Amino acid sequence: MSDSPSSNNFLYLIVGVLVAGAIAFGVYYFTEGAGGPDKVEISVGEDGVKIDGN
Repeated sequence: MSDSPSSNNFLYLIVGVLVAGAIAFGVYYFTEGAGGPDKVEISVGEDGVKIDGN
């Protein structure tokens, strides 16, 4: 790669897109993904094991 400003701008663009994608994935994962409404609950008690899936 050359040291021209356009190649540096392209590198900054690629890094910015990757950072924005990582942030978007994290927001999705923690709001809609693993903790979303189709969660499976498993409880163990005196009556045995109870599995509640939605």
